[in-house]
Amino acid sequence: MVLTAASYQLLSNLANDLGDYRTGADQHRKGGDGIEARAVASGLILESGMQRAVQLLTFLALLFTALTVGWGTRTLSWEYTVFFAGLGLLATAAARGYTLGWAYGYKGFGDFFVILFFGPVGVAGSFFLQTQSWDTLMILPGLSVGFMAAAVLNLNNLRDIETDQAAGKRTLAMRMGRPMAKLYQTILVVEAFVATTVFIVLQAEVTCSRSFLYAATIPLFAEGLYKTWKAKTPPDFDRLLKPTALQTVLFALLLGLGLLIDANQCGKPLF
Repeated sequence: MVLTAASYQLLSNLANDLGDYRTGADQHRKGGDGIEARAVASGLILESGMQRAVQLLTFLALLFTALTVGWGTRTLSWEYTVFFAGLGLLATAAARGYTLGWAYGYKGFGDFFVILFFGPVGVAGSFFLQTQSWDTLMILPGLSVGFMAAAVLNLNNLRDIETDQAAGKRTLAMRMGRPMAKLYQTILVVEAFVATTVFIVLQAEVTCSRSFLYAATIPLFAEGLYKTWKAKTPPDFDRLLKPTALQTVLFALLLGLGLLIDANQCGKPLF
């Protein structure tokens, strides 16, 4: 499952690089003004080479999807196999299609698909394949991860509002404008913490405080939101991208670690 998720992420990154180069949306990202260069636009990788990389990652994503679905539904009826195979195909198509093909990112649907596939589909779907049982509450941590992923995307789009508008890329941030997109950023982060907290509180058994390890990231996200509200130029937003992405990973790891510890040692003292 880790390889499957990683292949989706890598495919999304490479396809986005190629698609934005072809539309001209990435021409500003050549390493100037403190903004990190994109591979094809900067000439680091030829367009033909990136195209081959996208094709290879598409093949690997489909392969890992088939292996994951085959293993996860091995004791279930064929309907489950077909259903999850379909989800895997949709996830692969979504990873490719942000700026290639349908290019739904240019139509303002990027946030929806990021929340859906990074969130409930990825989290609740993985839970079902591993446990072969459905738990509606798993939608909540799924949403929290999806909201965080959308926050990373929104920061990227906040940075690129002017150039996206010139390239005809009508992202949600571009449609809303920077002030509303900053408010949207705040709502995404707050909703992520609310969804996770509600998930922990609503679990069948009252958990220990270690389930709240994810709360250690609150100061980091609070600082990031403060800097987001103060940011004015594309480089300002660009400098926030990597920290926010790393904080999102830390949030998910601490949440999983806390739940794992409490699932096995909830009755034991904290220290």
